[in-house]
Amino acid sequence: MDSYVVFTRLTPSGRKRIHDDPERILAIRREIERMGVHIKQQFATMGEYDFVTVIDAPSNEHVARVGAELAALGTMKLTTFPAVRIERFQRLLRLEPYRTEPHRWQTALWARVVRKAGRYWTTTRYVKRYCRPLTVDGQVQLKGFNGPAIIIANHSSHFDSPVVYSVLPGHVRDRLMMAAAADKFYASRKKRIWWPSLFQGAFPVHRGGGTKQLEYPLWLLKRGYSILIYPEGGRSRTGQIGRFKAGPAIMAMAANVPVIPIYMEGLRKVMPKGQREPRPAAVSVRIGKPVYIPAGSTVPEAVSMLENALREVAGQPLHVHAPKLPPAAEPEMAAASAGGR
Repeated sequence: MDSYVVFTRLTPSGRKRIHDDPERILAIRREIERMGVHIKQQFATMGEYDFVTVIDAPSNEHVARVGAELAALGTMKLTTFPAVRIERFQRLLRLEPYRTEPHRWQTALWARVVRKAGRYWTTTRYVKRYCRPLTVDGQVQLKGFNGPAIIIANHSSHFDSPVVYSVLPGHVRDRLMMAAAADKFYASRKKRIWWPSLFQGAFPVHRGGGTKQLEYPLWLLKRGYSILIYPEGGRSRTGQIGRFKAGPAIMAMAANVPVIPIYMEGLRKVMPKGQREPRPAAVSVRIGKPVYIPAGSTVPEAVSMLENALREVAGQPLHVHAPKLPPAAEPEMAAASAGGR
């Protein structure tokens, strides 16, 4: 989720409507949040603008859609600016790097032994403590399945990954690696950046890094490892499944492996975005059957197929859209798909 500052100027009809019905302000807030935008703060101001609002939104497209719908009411005019948090801005000024290369030693025998031995202390005990109760449906879908595979899951909390690791069969879990945002988990200002690589099987992914970011996970898949990835690209505040990124579909096509959809509910209560300490809550997990992308599928078709597979497991409405891809990306993706089949 990115932050934005919205300056609002009411039209004469807008001022009259709010004067006649002050509750209209709250109604508009509720309508905005139903569109997937979180209002963090809002101020009535004196001067050029009537309101200043700070919001979090998944993308520029969400903000544009909200702005268009509000402008269509004819009661207000909006001016919106993307906002960068001061801490992040300071890092950008210092050009503070973060690790983008994986720790190749994480697949060594000693690392796998340490990871398995430490799983109870780093993962299992926390899941037992905070996911009460934890109910799991669909484990029969993985009976006899050995991998490799791409595991896709909805993303609503930093507690998602421990739960995924806990519900998978041991033979899949022992060879599972996880894609993690490089700027979040591998920033140089943080200590122990080796920790997620060793104990969680994580490897850094540079957001917006293009198809080069797929080289290491494809290398892992071809060596029998499975990959856990969150195809929405960020945590959801609403619980609704967002638009998928193309990466998981490209990897599945290039490595010719199935995709296993997992949907989790309740983890936003265990550890919502912005909260550092987890708290107990009921959690349910549903595992779908492995999805095999048919030969000859285009990348947009594959992306839509995977998104609908997860939506079906979640019981949410299916989408028929196909994502728009940058003009230069399609040939690279097609080449990657052809090279892996």
